[in-house]
Amino acid sequence: MKRAAKITLAVSAVAVAGVCVLAIWGFPRSDAPPLIDQAAAPPSAAPTPTATPPVTELPAWAQESRPWIIYPEGFRCQGTEGCPNDFRALIGEPGDVLPDGVEYYDPAKHDYNPDDPTRFVVMPRPADGVDLGRRSGAQGFAVVSGADTTRVSAYMVWSGDSLGAIGERFGVDPAQLTKNGEPVIPGETQIDPGDLLVFP
Repeated sequence: MKRAAKITLAVSAVAVAGVCVLAIWGFPRSDAPPLIDQAAAPPSAAPTPTATPPVTELPAWAQESRPWIIYPEGFRCQGTEGCPNDFRALIGEPGDVLPDGVEYYDPAKHDYNPDDPTRFVVMPRPADGVDLGRRSGAQGFAVVSGADTTRVSAYMVWSGDSLGAIGERFGVDPAQLTKNGEPVIPGETQIDPGDLLVFP
């Protein structure tokens, strides 16, 4: 009796296994290629981002802050805040036709001019390597022109500066400087923070 039960159990197990194999074989197969082929397939190309269209008109918030300047590549200004009214940095890329109130940087037009001290002014940063050795009594800013950033052309006075120290710092006779278009007279001309002294 025990032997018959074992045979019946074995036959039942074989029958169940056979039914499982047939059932699995009967499931619909996927037409997808094997995983190895999918991994080897090249990735589909990502969609190309669309280019930002050039700015053809100043935004409303920029209308009252003219002129906006398009500076040359790599151009730097004094200080840490960047150049004033930098069109590319604050608004965008210009097109072939500039919006009204937008200009390309021009040293003759945008650098400090003692004959017109109240106009919009750009203060280019001196080129790397230019000796600007600050010293006691001459802590202000050396001013250069965008036309030649290797030559100091003017000096912006700082609090506590003296004409003698400024002359020593830049190797210039203070009597050769001008302030607001007038010759500087050592001992008579008063200099205040923010004044621009122009070099010969």
